[in-house]
Amino acid sequence: MNDHRALFVDLDGTLIKEDLSDLAFSHSLKNFPIKTLLYLFIFLFRGKPYLKDKISKNFTVPFKNLNFNKAAFDFIKEQKNRHRVVYLISGSHQILVDQMSRNLNIFFESFGTRDNFNMVGHNKVRFIKENLKIHDFDYLGNSHKDLPIWKYTKKSIHTNATQNLIKIIKSLDFEDQEIPANFS
Repeated sequence: MNDHRALFVDLDGTLIKEDLSDLAFSHSLKNFPIKTLLYLFIFLFRGKPYLKDKISKNFTVPFKNLNFNKAAFDFIKEQKNRHRVVYLISGSHQILVDQMSRNLNIFFESFGTRDNFNMVGHNKVRFIKENLKIHDFDYLGNSHKDLPIWKYTKKSIHTNATQNLIKIIKSLDFEDQEIPANFS
C-alpha cells in the first residue's frame, strides 16, 4: 500500500452513526420552528447549502450523545502512524465539520458544505481534484453517494455499508477494503 497517498474520510454514517445535518435540522425545527419553515421555503430557491448553513448556525454538536465508529478511528490512527495525511470531508455544513475536527483533533484539514457548494458525491471529487490539487487518494465512506468518489480512488475503503452497496462495490471491480463497523 502506498502510505503517501492522501486519505479522505467521510463523517456521517462513517465516523459517526448519525447524520449531523439531520440532527441540526431537528434541533432547528424544535427550537426555531417558524424560522426553520421559512428556511425550508427559501431552500426551494437557494438549495441545500443554504439550508445547511441556516440550520447549522445555532447548533452545537452533541459529542457525548454521538455513536462513534471505533473501528474507523482505529484505522485512521493506524494510517496516521504510517505518516499518511488524513482529511475529513463531509456533506454536513463546514460549521459542523469544523466542530467535529476541533473536537477529534486527528485530521490534517476538514471540509464541508459551504456557500453554494454541497460537498457530496461528484462535488467531493471535484473539490479534491480542483481545489486541493490531489489526484492520488483513497476514500473511506459508507453510502451510495460515495460511489462517484470511489471511481476516482486507488482504493475504496468502506465501513457501515449495506450488503447491497458492498455487492455494487464488488461488481465494479474496485480495489476495496472493508472495515467492519463498531459503533460505541
